[in-house]
Amino acid sequence: MSCDSQTNEKQWNKREIRKNTSKLVRGILLYELIMFLTVIVDITCRIIGVSRNADFNMDAVLDEAMKSGNSSIIAVILGIAFLFFYFRKSDCRKLVFYNRNKMTWRSFLILLTVFMSAQAAFSLLGGGMELGFNQFGYSILGEIENASANSSTFSMLIYVSFIGPVSEEIIFRGFIMRGFQKYGARYAVVMSAVIFGLFHGNLIQSIFAVMVGLVLGYTAMNYSIKWSILLHIINNFVFGELFTRLISGMNVSVQSMVFYAVEGAFLAGTVHLMVMNREKLREEMKETRIERGLLGVTCSSIWLLIFFAFQLYLGISGIEKLPV
Repeated sequence: MSCDSQTNEKQWNKREIRKNTSKLVRGILLYELIMFLTVIVDITCRIIGVSRNADFNMDAVLDEAMKSGNSSIIAVILGIAFLFFYFRKSDCRKLVFYNRNKMTWRSFLILLTVFMSAQAAFSLLGGGMELGFNQFGYSILGEIENASANSSTFSMLIYVSFIGPVSEEIIFRGFIMRGFQKYGARYAVVMSAVIFGLFHGNLIQSIFAVMVGLVLGYTAMNYSIKWSILLHIINNFVFGELFTRLISGMNVSVQSMVFYAVEGAFLAGTVHLMVMNREKLREEMKETRIERGLLGVTCSSIWLLIFFAFQLYLGISGIEKLPV
């Protein structure tokens, strides 16, 4: 093969990578648009329904809409249906529910331990970032509280605990990860985790979502999306909702001790597992190395850059200036 042919093939591959990335990211942006429009319609209907009341209060209507999970559930159903149509001719749609290896209880417990250790990292990172921002007169405490707040309505509980995890796994470990998979498994896991993190539009939650996204991606890639869904539900429902409600009646200091003890146990377990399996991990990292230059080509996609900029703006907008 001549040098010109090799160059043309390489250029074609780059164009194909950008084209593939752009298609995947456009799907996410359109999904976000569907969610946004659904929420707007819900709020509009609520306003029309109570606008003639003498005690009409716009803030109360908006607060009620934000606490309700009804519009989010409807938006997710519409969004998922749209994405199945949008990716109807893509290979990623065929691979969404692909099963690879059989999961064992030992493997699942290991993955759960590593996954939940991200909670400890989230607590440490959140506290450290808040302290750092405070030094410059800013705060991300609101972002941290939004990321860790419990559901206040039954519909939101259902959405956060079950509908959200299922839909996000189908989207990010299904369509997105499988869409990137043809360029390498590790690359696909990393890209899906990054896009998943940015999707949250919350500075601190995005970092947490990237970390857990790597574990969820590894789980779905090596086993099945049903196991990543289960891990996601355990995080959101068992740890995020049930556990926090169970200890909510305790003294604040006792709550903190319980949280730190549980998070510390998961973190210690993860460190132990990494030390014990360091050789195996090193070999696996070598075998699944991302091709040089691949991430750079991917990040040159205009649609990906637009997505990065938009989600970064949402994250930064949550930073608040401390009162003087």
